[in-house]
Amino acid sequence: MTEKHSLPERHNGSAPSARRRKQRGSQILEFTLVLLPMLGFTFLIIDVAWAVYTRSTLQYAVSQGVRYAVTSQTITGMGQRASIQTVVQNASFGKLNQTSGAATGTNGWNNIYVDWYLVNADGSLTNEDGVTGGNGMQADGSLPLVRVSVQNLSSSTFMPTIKMPGLGTMTAITMSAASWDRMESPPLAAGGYSVPAQ
Repeated sequence: MTEKHSLPERHNGSAPSARRRKQRGSQILEFTLVLLPMLGFTFLIIDVAWAVYTRSTLQYAVSQGVRYAVTSQTITGMGQRASIQTVVQNASFGKLNQTSGAATGTNGWNNIYVDWYLVNADGSLTNEDGVTGGNGMQADGSLPLVRVSVQNLSSSTFMPTIKMPGLGTMTAITMSAASWDRMESPPLAAGGYSVPAQ
C-alpha cells in the first residue's frame, strides 16, 4: 500500500501583508511615543545649557569690570562708574546690549551696579556710594572695596520648553552676578593722589 503525502496548503498573500501593515502602524505609534519625550529632554538640556552660559557670561563680565575698576582708570569723557559699566557691558557678549547711558529699559545698562564700601573695625561695611572721594584712598590710608554687579537680568529660555503641556506657566529666568575686590592706590597726580569722579 502506498502512502500519499499531501502538500501543505498554500495561503494566499493577504495574511502576511496584513501583518506587515499592522507592524508599520505600530512602528509609527512607537516612534511617536519615543519622539515626544526625547524632544522634551533635548529642549530641557538646551535650556539648562543656555542658562548656564548666560550666568557664566554675566560672571565673566562683572569680573572684567572689577579688574578695570581697581585700577581707577576712566574712559575719556566718562566718570569712573560709567567707565566700569561700559567695560562690563562690552564684556557681556551682547547680554547687556542696551545703549550705554540709556535712561529706560529692563535689560542692559540699568542692570549694572558699581558700589564702593569701607571696611569698619568690626568687619561691617559702610556704603560709600555718592560720598565724595569714597572710591579712593581714605585719610587713614585705607582703600575701599569695589563691588561690580549685574542684578535682576531677565533672560528668556532658548528653546520653548516652558510652553510644553504639563509644565505649567513659567516666567523668564532672573539672574544676578557680582564680583568684589579692593581698590588699588590711585595714580599719582601733581600734588598727591588723584581720585576719579564716581
